[in-house]
Amino acid sequence: MLITHNHGDHASGVPALRAEWPRVVVRRWVPDGSAGDRGLTDGEWLTAGARRLQVLHTPGHAPDHVCFWDDQAGDLYAGDMVVQGSTVMIPAGRGGNLRQYLASLERLAALRPARILPGHGPVIDDPLALIAQYISHRRQREEQVLACLAEGVSDPDAIVARIYVGLADAVRPAARQTVMAHLEKLREEGRLT
Repeated sequence: MLITHNHGDHASGVPALRAEWPRVVVRRWVPDGSAGDRGLTDGEWLTAGARRLQVLHTPGHAPDHVCFWDDQAGDLYAGDMVVQGSTVMIPAGRGGNLRQYLASLERLAALRPARILPGHGPVIDDPLALIAQYISHRRQREEQVLACLAEGVSDPDAIVARIYVGLADAVRPAARQTVMAHLEKLREEGRLT
């Protein structure tokens, strides 16, 4: 069993599957191993049925996020790196890192995949266009955050109110996490003190 990352919606079923099939081998990004799992390493090649998959460590959405690359078919099993019709949450303060996420997107684009099979939603048949759209969206959002900061607006909730006009209350916490991820990226780059 290959796990893209340890968020509950991707890995919470492991104990139940282990209970049903005690000999199942679980592979995920845990280099030192835990709970009987075998860790994955970046660049490692795995056999999955008749296919050969390469492990790609793609942190950003989660520090332990990996994708699996089928170079023969041009298919990328991408977990939570991209999803059609939405953006991916970068949970600042809970392991998310926007700078790493953008670098991971660039790494995936360099593969020039024919298709992306995401962890949620339909197969993505034009992956390079979607990845470019994701990167462009994050750059635009960063410009909005920088504009707020230049105007003296630095409180994350105040930034959310300014750049996410008309946002439903239910998704406001996700928007705050996104703003926090942008602020952390700017700090890491030395562009914000």
